[in-house]
Amino acid sequence: MRRTLVSQMEELPLGSLSEPDPNIPDRPVILVADDDQGIRTLFRAGLEREGFSVLLASNGRRAMELIRSAQISVVLLDLNMPGVDGIATLRELRSDPGFRTLPVILVTGSTTEADRIVGLDRGADDVVVKPVSVPELVARVRAQIRGREALTREQEASREYRRRLAAFLPELPRDAPLLTLAGALTERLPATLGLDSVAILAFERGSARCVAAAGPIVNRYPPTKLVPHDPGSEIARHAKTGPWLDTPSGPPDASGETTELAFVPFSLGSKAQPIGCLVYGQRPDQASGPLSHRLADLIDATDFIVTALRPAIEHAETTNAAILGLRRIIARQRFMMVLQPIVRLDGGTLVAVEALTRFSDGVRPEVRFAEAARLGMGAALQRATVAAAIDAAATLPSDVALSVNISPDVLEHDTDLPEIIGRAGRPMIVELTEHERIDDYHAVLAAFGRLGANVQLAVDDAGSGYASLRHILSLQPAYVKLDMEWVHGIAGDPIRRSLVSGLAYFAAETGCELIAEGIETQDERDALIELNVHLGQGFLLGRPEPNPRA
Repeated sequence: MRRTLVSQMEELPLGSLSEPDPNIPDRPVILVADDDQGIRTLFRAGLEREGFSVLLASNGRRAMELIRSAQISVVLLDLNMPGVDGIATLRELRSDPGFRTLPVILVTGSTTEADRIVGLDRGADDVVVKPVSVPELVARVRAQIRGREALTREQEASREYRRRLAAFLPELPRDAPLLTLAGALTERLPATLGLDSVAILAFERGSARCVAAAGPIVNRYPPTKLVPHDPGSEIARHAKTGPWLDTPSGPPDASGETTELAFVPFSLGSKAQPIGCLVYGQRPDQASGPLSHRLADLIDATDFIVTALRPAIEHAETTNAAILGLRRIIARQRFMMVLQPIVRLDGGTLVAVEALTRFSDGVRPEVRFAEAARLGMGAALQRATVAAAIDAAATLPSDVALSVNISPDVLEHDTDLPEIIGRAGRPMIVELTEHERIDDYHAVLAAFGRLGANVQLAVDDAGSGYASLRHILSLQPAYVKLDMEWVHGIAGDPIRRSLVSGLAYFAAETGCELIAEGIETQDERDALIELNVHLGQGFLLGRPEPNPRA
């Protein structure tokens, strides 16, 4: 015959239960909520014998009061209490964010599976059916406490991750290029996260490239290199399904290759598809535990990292898009060259033509060339326009010089330029803009000398740019181009006349010639002739056009 619960309580000898679990902190508080006084007394006696503190409630309302006022470790909650029953209490408990993880063991006299399912669905962590032995009840309580403590440890570890990340993210170089910032991140992340290795992969054209890496993982993913096609494409495909683990079998190899990897994809903004992933690696013998237990923390860490990288990623994407755009412009020659005559002012004889670039999208040449220089494509664009200018001038007499604009930096460093200019088959004039700084005049002159004897040097925009007369004095060009700002209105402006007169005298004394730019009126032309300026260009003398007349 089944013994009553009260008889169990009366027959319970001291020391009959198992020894207290050493992992449970001193005096965890257990709340027993049951309308049956006998049950409350039985559970209280058994729990107190095992070192627990016990609070009692006879209904759901009183249970919630105690939960809110005391530090409860586990709740033993009767399903069928009068008034506010166990299900209603569970509903109220789980609606409060502060108690959503508080362990609740539902105690019920019902033996039906449906009632147990309802309790679990409403938020109970465990269900026991009366009558239950006190040893089993204590074991279930301890299991819940261990689970709660494990969760608390994981939450604290997550908070510690966040604290560490938050501490070092502000120390990263601000406004740094993506590779610099990613390198700084990967160098510090292993120690910060207690890992062996970290790599940042970016997806491109269905595969993956390692942006930066630190630790033994560099043996698998060398920084700045494309991942071999098969694993690279597999990573890019797998990333669409979310984070995953890779745990190859066998011990680490001689290079120290990590044997456990976690891949956490990331996207940016509203983009649905991942644009890359963080790869975290460690050896199985590391004390921090397997990566499978830390995946949630690594996902959080990835959010922190991507937030830090976001400005650099967006800048890199914008830069890459601009570079691709420039490559298309060059490859498809989405520009045309127009040639503006340079003539002798006293007779109109055509001496040379200046090649000017017009882009199909209407962007001003100075803006497009500055963009190309900023993106490291200045040389490529200038080579393309010089080659196109040579083709555009092919129908002109071979004694008409072709003047092209080349930056000092490209002249000094581009090794393909001499071969391109050598194909011209006519005299060439290389115009160096005065707006750009020249640090080493000897190097520029040496580079100019490599262009050949049929090439002359001109300094463009004299009087408007960075170095003023220094370019002219140091480079000793064959031509000095007088900026249009000094030409406009010169006929009636004594100050402009005095300046140009001085430059004309300087040119005569040093063996170079002035070329006046922007001549638009007959008065300007006459004034320049009077001041001994012999060459000029401007709308009065000929507009830029694709096929100027000789």
